[in-house]
Amino acid sequence: MDWVRISQILCMFGFLKEFRPGEPFITDYLTSEWKNFTSEQVTEDIYPVGTYSYCATLVVIFLLTDFLRYKPIIILCGLSGIIAFCTLTFGKSLGAMQFLEFMYGFYLSTDVAYYTYIYAKVDKKHYEKVSSYTRSAFLFGR
Repeated sequence: MDWVRISQILCMFGFLKEFRPGEPFITDYLTSEWKNFTSEQVTEDIYPVGTYSYCATLVVIFLLTDFLRYKPIIILCGLSGIIAFCTLTFGKSLGAMQFLEFMYGFYLSTDVAYYTYIYAKVDKKHYEKVSSYTRSAFLFGR
């Protein structure tokens, strides 16, 4: 595959990965009548799981990316994102929301594979272009 096609695929993936329009409203959603958690539960029991799981899985993902290469980790990124957002939609218990945050931390930690895949597949003379394309697509999704 040539560098243009790889950058197009990664740009599309980066945009879709970061396009989360409901994310600023998750706290309101969790404390509303839909999920009915208290604000204290959300800030003390649910959100810290995501932070700590991100830190823990980042080390594991960093090592697995070198061992398994990039595509399986990028696929795991997509699967963990699907699992996280399905759990957000259908989960009702505190344990389900903590599992959601664990999967979300895993989802965020797989950015390592997204960014390093470019440099493994593209010739050095195209690094600057591909880096700018994929980073701008990633930021455009936000």
